[in-house]
Amino acid sequence: MNGKVRYDPVAVWLHWLVAVLVLAQFATGWIWGWFERGSEPRFYLFRTHIFIGSTILALGLLRVGWRLGHTPPPLPADMSRLQALAAHATHRLLYLAILLQPVLGLLTISTFGKSLGRWPRDLHNLGAKLIVAIVALHVAAALWHQLIRKDGLLARMIPARP
Repeated sequence: MNGKVRYDPVAVWLHWLVAVLVLAQFATGWIWGWFERGSEPRFYLFRTHIFIGSTILALGLLRVGWRLGHTPPPLPADMSRLQALAAHATHRLLYLAILLQPVLGLLTISTFGKSLGRWPRDLHNLGAKLIVAIVALHVAAALWHQLIRKDGLLARMIPARP
């Protein structure tokens, strides 16, 4: 393969920045339900959610562009074909999610989206649940590699260490 053992620093930082922003999205989307409709805190959280979602979309496009021009390190040679397929499928679903979910969110709040009925909002809400499942699978796999297989796979995506 290409001999790389780590992702390059840009890929690492984009990964972790998007991860933190996705967590913030879940927090704002969940917490605003605690506040009364029309209240200032709810509106603030809603605006923050829109801003973060738009940022995730921009960073997602940057990630995809970066990824197309920069080959990732190879998977461990002893991974089974099924595990490699699962890893690639999970990564593709994550990329799709960080691009599609913000678009659905923006469609949901747009005049055009409102004219389409409830399906953009319902699909955006379903997408959030699917993202939770995909992220849980991604994190579980990373922990499995780190704690069970002890193959150093997680170190490929950890920011530079001293």
